[in-house]
Amino acid sequence: MTKENVTEAASDEEPQSPLVETRKRPLVHPSAPAPLPKDYAFTFFDPNDPDCQEILFDSKTTVPELFAIIRQWVPQVQHKIDIIGNEILKRGCHVNDRDGLTDMTLMHYACKAGAHGVGDPVAAVRLSTRLIALGADPSLRSRWTHMNALHYAAYFDVPELIRILLKSQIPKGGKEEENDRATQKAHSRVSHVLNSTCSDFNHGTALHIAASNLCLGAVKCLLEHGANPSVR
Repeated sequence: MTKENVTEAASDEEPQSPLVETRKRPLVHPSAPAPLPKDYAFTFFDPNDPDCQEILFDSKTTVPELFAIIRQWVPQVQHKIDIIGNEILKRGCHVNDRDGLTDMTLMHYACKAGAHGVGDPVAAVRLSTRLIALGADPSLRSRWTHMNALHYAAYFDVPELIRILLKSQIPKGGKEEENDRATQKAHSRVSHVLNSTCSDFNHGTALHIAASNLCLGAVKCLLEHGANPSVR
């Protein structure tokens, strides 16, 4: 199997076991430069390049270096967000660990990587789904932008991720009756997330963020899920 085949297979197969045991508590990783192959012709990391793949899958490549790779806003990187994210998790990274330069978690990066064009919603959904299954907290905010995962998904117009984030707030196995206490609590939780504000956007909600950026898909999705357009 060639390295190209390995890259394609990595997104379809079950995630591999961690190379090291996952930590119990999250931490903030120090900033590091993105690794590049020797005598490399480009200034950005390309996961499709065999030499870059060797670095990506090398267990000696650190979590800070992998965070540096996913900071690169180029299609080559963002379209492989699920593969790079899985490599970070395999190195024992806690699901809520943060990148020291941006204070963003993997969930934040996944929502950003869902942007149509530069990013890939399908790859972003794959990573986000795994992160939520591992216990990622969508309510966490970057200390620099004060944005949570829903804010990022709205800003980058990714309705696919908005649905996943809101669904994650509803506990599994709850009763379906409308008057059931658990159901009411779940609706309250979703409403709280939907209408959470961001100080960097004049204390606007995800709906305000999406509307101000003309993100029609995100606006429609948020309204369908009960976002309150009257919030000021």
